[in-house]
Amino acid sequence: MKRPTMLVEALLRQAALDLDLSVERDIRTIGCRCKHEGFEFLTITLPVLSDALERGLEAGSFSCPTNFGRHGRLPRFLGGFFKRVFASDGRLLPDSCPETVYWIRQICRFFKKPKIACKPLRNLKALKHFLEVEGELRRMTSQIERKDLLLDKIGGIIWSQVFPEIDYLDLVCHHGPGVTADRYLSNERNRISKWNTRSELTYPSDLHCYPNYGIAAGISNAGAGIESADGVEYLNMRDELPVEVVFVPKTLTTPRVIAIEPSHVQYMQQSVKDYVYKVIETHRLTKYSIRFLDQGPNQRLAYSSSIDKRLATLDLKDASDRVHLHLVQRIFKTSGLLEYLEDARSLHATLPNEQNIVLTKYASMGSALCFPVEAMVFYTLVQSAMHQLDGRRPSSRSIRDYSRSIDIYGDDIIVPVEYTDVVVRYLESYALKVNVNKSFRYSNFRESCGADYYKGFPVNPVYARTVPHDDSQHWGAEEIVSWNATADLFYLRGKWVIADAIRKLLRRVVKRTIPKTRKLGSGLAHFSFLFTTDFRFDRNLQCWKQKRLHYDPVKRKDSIDGYEIASLNKWGQSVHAARSNYRHSDGSYTTEHRYGDGSVVRETVRNLERINQLAITCGTGESRLGSGCSIDHSRTGCEDAEYSASKRNIGVRGVPDLYGEQGRTFSPLQPMVGTCDSDCLCDVCITPRNRREVDYSADYCLTEPVISDPLSYLEDRSVGLNFLTSTKRGSFKSKCRWVSLAG
Repeated sequence: MKRPTMLVEALLRQAALDLDLSVERDIRTIGCRCKHEGFEFLTITLPVLSDALERGLEAGSFSCPTNFGRHGRLPRFLGGFFKRVFASDGRLLPDSCPETVYWIRQICRFFKKPKIACKPLRNLKALKHFLEVEGELRRMTSQIERKDLLLDKIGGIIWSQVFPEIDYLDLVCHHGPGVTADRYLSNERNRISKWNTRSELTYPSDLHCYPNYGIAAGISNAGAGIESADGVEYLNMRDELPVEVVFVPKTLTTPRVIAIEPSHVQYMQQSVKDYVYKVIETHRLTKYSIRFLDQGPNQRLAYSSSIDKRLATLDLKDASDRVHLHLVQRIFKTSGLLEYLEDARSLHATLPNEQNIVLTKYASMGSALCFPVEAMVFYTLVQSAMHQLDGRRPSSRSIRDYSRSIDIYGDDIIVPVEYTDVVVRYLESYALKVNVNKSFRYSNFRESCGADYYKGFPVNPVYARTVPHDDSQHWGAEEIVSWNATADLFYLRGKWVIADAIRKLLRRVVKRTIPKTRKLGSGLAHFSFLFTTDFRFDRNLQCWKQKRLHYDPVKRKDSIDGYEIASLNKWGQSVHAARSNYRHSDGSYTTEHRYGDGSVVRETVRNLERINQLAITCGTGESRLGSGCSIDHSRTGCEDAEYSASKRNIGVRGVPDLYGEQGRTFSPLQPMVGTCDSDCLCDVCITPRNRREVDYSADYCLTEPVISDPLSYLEDRSVGLNFLTSTKRGSFKSKCRWVSLAG
């Protein structure tokens, strides 16, 4: 406990310099209570004082927690700080100091969120709460299904326009970065071995589990009932794999309960998540309100509202676990999205005590669809509450008008203050619960998306994410890198005392000099506004270099070398991941193709009707593409034309026949091998001359650029694919390297 106590004392000394206060008694109190209560005083007890501060700011009157001695209504610990915010009788001072509020929160919350596991008793309590929420949802099913014409009307207007109908060819499945319930390694997941039968119509396995339709047909026809090693096992509803409920660190008071999805279910969920993100953030009914990738608007509104108090910030408790499945079905019943949301959802869960339960919620945290679905549900409910208060008839226009007053990022909701009461009541009538301790409307304090403000002054603290062990041998790469980043955060805020204390501690741990630099990059280095130390000039490269300590992740064996389908699946996902698609309000897309040499081709596609697919006509030698699209190669240039798909080339679910009179067809999601001349200007060929910005007015076929050698990716280091190993989490090896400071 010496090093954690030392760092909190450094915080107090920094606060004393900034606020011109005496902190000697507070330092003695910290040392005494840490000695007798241990690390829990910093992680559990001190954050309670910060929570009381925030409730006092909101209520206008402070009430001291029972585990702190008090002088009047104020605590003795940090008493000099609190006297600058509250009067001795607990009333909020009209000229309360925002910087003092920051320092109280920084000192009390510094060790609130370390990444260490909770005690078994607290895990058991969290599991009990998880089951209680599930039981509460079951009991409120009739309340969820009550007659509410307003909600049905608004949900129908919004989501029937935002998601009128989805073409499953627009969904590109891929794996996420997290752990899966079946514990497959990163490469191993590309061998899709299981698939839910109920998901076959919305997520066809021949499209998503294989590189192209030819391979899918070859495997399915391999032996007329003989199971292939590369085939997919179809799971009936009774045999579907459950999600695995686990605990991950949040605070030492309570863990975060998440559900780990099976790999093939997460594989489907990622495709819908990507599609929803693109559409929601660009559609006229939702683009002003719901955001998934940018927290900036919510943070800016929290700043302005801490000054003028016009907007209230609401935070929901157990937000993801309280979204009822029937509520999702009710809200999206008129949209084309519902069947995809249902088929990409896991039906049951296995708890840490081996108990298996059927889920009443739509999805727990851990599902790729949890975040977007909860945001869309909250948006619909808030719209309904605002219409209800004003007595306004729902329409597309009224929804657009209200959307400019709503800002939602996950479970962080911002609404005008005058609508707060009706919004809270309406949310709670559908089994949701507003966290009163983290919602603000009356005071000058606001928090949203990690940005905390009081009277326009930022008061969000820096959190210590790892424990500074007293024994340096217990420090690993994660602890060293994390504390170096923490020191840099304090340095950038001008907190020199605490930044220097952490940096001295790091130098003692690594037992070497850590250089300072004005240019951060790879390796271990301290940021500095003024100095760059320990560098030398490289005459060969004609630039300055600096020697830094690197921590490289250890690779573990995870080979799919020799498995053609898994290797091609991984390559196909990497190609799609390198493309950024943006959908505009008029329904068009802007697509970026990024190449190894750094060049970019941008395409704007205005019409996505799948009935007529683009044919780029350039001469002789037609190559057939999926969904009726064809490419003709010519020596005389390119011209766009529309090609109507013939009915005889469209098979089950709109999938083209594998072999037709025009030649072999390929999946529209897979690359084609072209035979264009080097001077060809068509967009599908990778030639230096065609890397330019192109605007197509015709329909667009989702194909990748043509490559001359379809297996060249195996030796292309610019792609960065590794088919033999994957990164081992939490394991690193250190090595000193010279880092270039050029540019």
